[in-house]
Amino acid sequence: MPAFALQYFCRFALVAAMTGLAACGAAPEQSNPAPPISREAAAKRTVVPLTRSVALDKAGTIADLEFDLPPPRLGASPLLKVAIRLQADEGAALLEPSDQLVEAKLSARATLHALNGSSWARIPLYRNGPRPGTDVPLDADGHVAGVTWSGVDESMLRDAGLMRDGKYYSVLLLAEAHHPAPGHYRLTLELLEDHPHFKGRTVELLLAYASKAK
Repeated sequence: MPAFALQYFCRFALVAAMTGLAACGAAPEQSNPAPPISREAAAKRTVVPLTRSVALDKAGTIADLEFDLPPPRLGASPLLKVAIRLQADEGAALLEPSDQLVEAKLSARATLHALNGSSWARIPLYRNGPRPGTDVPLDADGHVAGVTWSGVDESMLRDAGLMRDGKYYSVLLLAEAHHPAPGHYRLTLELLEDHPHFKGRTVELLLAYASKAK
């Protein structure tokens, strides 16, 4: 599915989930769901997929973490998503805050490095382009101009205990890496502007593989 169209599909899928249809993401395929892990356990996880609680109200570095990247499982795409994830007990409760984040055009700086021997090598990141099916590389500063509706491979999240039955999720893309090799990585994410109206809002930074187009 073209990246441009995916954001509209994912928003539609969230609306569909309110009526009992599937939410955005891949259906489980060869999945071995694990019991949901606690927020504390999730904060210690260093293997993709992973989540971190982040605040969006103040400018500054909101994430600086090292992690290990395994190969994508069968059914997942080799696109590594750097995204914001929201969750709620009802699908309807996600639409307004998700739309607000999209409309806020969050200005951020994202950089990804891979450990190559004893040194770090910069990995290119991309965002959705202005036309269907296009990607645009981030500039040398790693500037990200806003988030867009997206989705990830849900089976890997369930296998890691990062999804709960009865919860609804939305995924908003910041940037993505194309075909990153398995290995050890470092991600830094910095907000460039204050957003005081998001104070107290609980969101997560999500690193996860995309799902393959069906």
